[in-house]
Amino acid sequence: MDFSIVKPKRYGIPGVTILFATLTMLPHPGAAQHIIGSHLNHNAALQAKTQHVPPYIFETHKNGETQALHFASNISLNRMDTAVRTLFINIHGLYRNAVGAFESAIDAVSFAGEGKTTLTISPHYANDEDLENYRLANKFLYWRSAEWKDGRQSIINDWRGHKVSMNSYEVMDSLICFVLSSGKFPNIRKVVVAGHSAGGQFVQRYSALTPLPDLLPAVRFRFIVMNPSSYMYLDARRPDADGTFVVPDSTGCGQYNRYPKGLTELSDYAQAMGADRIRQNMLTRDIVILLGGDDTDDADRDLDTTCAAELQGNARLPRGLNFFNYLSSFLEYGQKKNCDVIAKLGHSGGFILSSDKGKKWVFGW
Repeated sequence: MDFSIVKPKRYGIPGVTILFATLTMLPHPGAAQHIIGSHLNHNAALQAKTQHVPPYIFETHKNGETQALHFASNISLNRMDTAVRTLFINIHGLYRNAVGAFESAIDAVSFAGEGKTTLTISPHYANDEDLENYRLANKFLYWRSAEWKDGRQSIINDWRGHKVSMNSYEVMDSLICFVLSSGKFPNIRKVVVAGHSAGGQFVQRYSALTPLPDLLPAVRFRFIVMNPSSYMYLDARRPDADGTFVVPDSTGCGQYNRYPKGLTELSDYAQAMGADRIRQNMLTRDIVILLGGDDTDDADRDLDTTCAAELQGNARLPRGLNFFNYLSSFLEYGQKKNCDVIAKLGHSGGFILSSDKGKKWVFGW
C-alpha cells in the first residue's frame, strides 16, 4: 500500500483552470489536504470489529488542527490516471458501513463496464459509537448519532484535542476539490454523488446546499438520491390526501418545517447558501430520485417516524413519489423526469445501482 503524502496541485480542463485555492471560496474552507494509506491490521479480533473501516485516510488541516476520516477507493489517489472520466462517490447508510457502500458502487461500476474510467470513493462518517469500536485516533472527525447525514458540525472534544469542528458537507466539498485539484485525474468531466437511505438523506440536502456546481462549471454534477427516509421541502406545503400540496395542520408538530426537513432554522452551512438559492438549486440542478417499488414498510425500525416525516407520507416509496410530484408542481422544475421506480425491489441501494435504471442514471448521461 502506498503511504506517500500527496500534495495538492492544479487541475486543468479546457476552458477553465481549477486551482486548489477553490477551497478558499467555500463557506467553511479547509486548508491543505492529503491522502494516507492506513496500515492493515493483522489482529483477527480487531480485524472483525473494524471490517467496516475503509483502508485510506483523508486528512484536512483547518485552523491549525488536523482532521481526518477514512475512505475506500478503487484507484490510488497517488497515481496519475488519464483514463478516468467520472468521479463516483457513494455515501453509506445509517450504520456507517462505508465498505459495504463501496462494494455496492464497485458492483455497479463493473456491471456497467466502467471500471477503467470511473474513480469510485466511499467515505466513512464516524459517530461517537465508532471511536472505541474502530479505535479511531484523536484526529478523526466524528458526529453525534446520525447528524452527519444532515450537514451538521462534527463534535468538539477537548479530551480528544478537537477544538475545531467541520461540517459533514464541508468535508465532502474538500474531498471532491482535493480529487479534482490533485492533478492525478486530469480528464474527469463528471462527478456523481449517490447515497441510499440515510446516505440518500445526505445527498438530497447536500445536492442543493453545496456551492461546488457553481464554482466548478466545467465539471458536470449529478446527485442520486435513493430511498431516503425524509426529504428537505422548499416551503411550508406538504402532500395532501387528494394529491395536492397544502400547508398542513401542524398541531403538535410546529417544527415540521425546520431544517433538515424544511428551510427554517437552517444550519450554518445551509445559511451560507441561503433559502432562496437552495430552492433554486433544488429545482434546477441535476438531482435524481431512485426508489424501490417495494420499499413500503411503514414499520421498518429505521424509518423516520417523527411527526415531521409522517407529514411527507407513511413509508419511503410514497414519500419519494410525493416529493417528486411536489418538485414537479414548480414551474422552474420544468418537465424533468428525474425519478425512477425499480419494480419488485425493496430497501436496497446496491440493487438499485446495479439495475438497468441505476446504470442509466449513473453512467448514461
